[in-house]
Amino acid sequence: MKICQVDPGCGIPIPPPAWGAIEKIVWEFYNNLDKLGHEVDIKMSGQINPGEYDIVHCHVANLAIQLAERGIPYIYQLHDHHAYHYGKESYVYKENLKAIEGSLVSLMPARFLVDYFNHPKCMYFSHGVNIDDFYPIKKETPVEPKLLMIANNGLAGDSTFDRKGFTYGLGLAMLNNLEITIAGPSDNKRFFNAHLWMLNYPKLNLVFDTPNSKLLELYHKHDIFIHPTMLEAGHPNLTMVEAAAAGLPIIADWEHTTDFHGAWRSPRDIFEMDRGLKDIIDNWALYREKIYNTSKELSWFNRSKELIKIYERSFNQRIQ
Repeated sequence: MKICQVDPGCGIPIPPPAWGAIEKIVWEFYNNLDKLGHEVDIKMSGQINPGEYDIVHCHVANLAIQLAERGIPYIYQLHDHHAYHYGKESYVYKENLKAIEGSLVSLMPARFLVDYFNHPKCMYFSHGVNIDDFYPIKKETPVEPKLLMIANNGLAGDSTFDRKGFTYGLGLAMLNNLEITIAGPSDNKRFFNAHLWMLNYPKLNLVFDTPNSKLLELYHKHDIFIHPTMLEAGHPNLTMVEAAAAGLPIIADWEHTTDFHGAWRSPRDIFEMDRGLKDIIDNWALYREKIYNTSKELSWFNRSKELIKIYERSFNQRIQ
């Protein structure tokens, strides 16, 4: 098939050197679809001509709407948690709904979004991970596990809002007198400037703007990944599957309808998270085995094989 992945147009290079979730996804699809023998391009939406491609895969709502206005059929993939946060009367929800309505099919990286939009074109399609870039190293059961969080915190333009649960991860570390690293883009500095009390914990390490080439090293230096998020457009999200591929058991909050073996599901409750911590340490080898097997199932190569099936069905329906 001749396929085009649409550049989201956010000014971030593809592949992204550091932060850039959609750009990373576009790059993984580009590489893995090529490995599967398909002709693949990455283009800005305005550079795509009607009839030029068998499949155009768009990741941003306004660009999808522009494609529809130009008579270019497309597959849409939603990545915007604001469509849920602002509610069904909001502009962002209505814009995403319009992109869904104009699509051949729309991929939702979280099952709750399928229910939320309640549209026949919506289907669940999980994120993946590059298991060549992320892989485990041998680790014995840690006596004092090093905790890791990687996230871009904030919500709806408020960088000080704890959407990702940094305070809960730190609370778990403080409860057990453990070292914790919180990594992410420089914008996280706004969060910590508004929560200066967190900086008083001597075992807290802050890391900013880790390049993608150094992410694996960061994962390998730690033992357990913490992700008590309250709102995500992806269940699991990218950092969860990357941590899994690097062999880190996970304590996280994700939707109950999605299995993620090797992780301990916990609400944003430090004492429930602590139960998970103890269970992981008591069953270290089992958690490590399960989490790595989960990541292999969710490799981008496997996800891309499933994506081709969706492309083929959509293409066949379009030409009938």
